[in-house]
Amino acid sequence: MATNTTVEVFVHLDHSGYKTKTIKGKKASCTYDAKLAVERLADKLFPDFHKTIERQPCSPVGRLHSKWLIVPGEAIR
Repeated sequence: MATNTTVEVFVHLDHSGYKTKTIKGKKASCTYDAKLAVERLADKLFPDFHKTIERQPCSPVGRLHSKWLIVPGEAIR
């Protein structure tokens, strides 16, 4: 995936925890923290790059919990 690509991530909450939607065939989850689920997904999508994770405004509806942006940065050396 190109490093100049900002990725929008939706996180859903169900009985087993926080789960990201599938992006480029990858998804992640965490039982207790939505941000950790997004961080795990960011590590899968951009393993060799620094990442910035930003929570976006979102009104929880149904299982939808939150919306996030993953912004890849410079390569890790």
